[in-house]
Amino acid sequence: IKISSGINAEYGAARPDLHCVYHMHSRPGIAVSAALQKIQPFIQASIEVPDISYHDYRGLITDGSDKPYLARDFPAPSTCLLMRNHGLITGGGTVEEAFYRMFFFHQVCQAYVDCGYLTSSIPPQNILSDHIMKIGQEGYDECRNDTPFRGPRVRGSL
Repeated sequence: IKISSGINAEYGAARPDLHCVYHMHSRPGIAVSAALQKIQPFIQASIEVPDISYHDYRGLITDGSDKPYLARDFPAPSTCLLMRNHGLITGGGTVEEAFYRMFFFHQVCQAYVDCGYLTSSIPPQNILSDHIMKIGQEGYDECRNDTPFRGPRVRGSL
């Protein structure tokens, strides 16, 4: 896929392993990107976005000068990037994978907003442990087909 200009072209140049990049400016995503230094895994959706990277906003850059910073801040194998004061980015080998990651990334941000963690000095108290995150990731992986990425497998007939 060839993207002609702007930051979206820089993702492609910085991360050739990502064949699809999803860039979204949702209200919860922008709110979380402006208010938090780091997202804590506190809901089940966090299991699907365990590898969040962070990139500081450097303004509206259209000349390619942000490419080295994106490459540094969004390294493989990360598939989720929180652009501080800007929004959310996910990537994947397919459109399906990028969308799937964004669905869960957005859910995590929405939960932060819904729980009031952006306006409270009290951070989430029930953080998922590394052990639970690992078990959850293994469980999700078991539900996927043998293809590179197919999302959750639907069991039985609809």
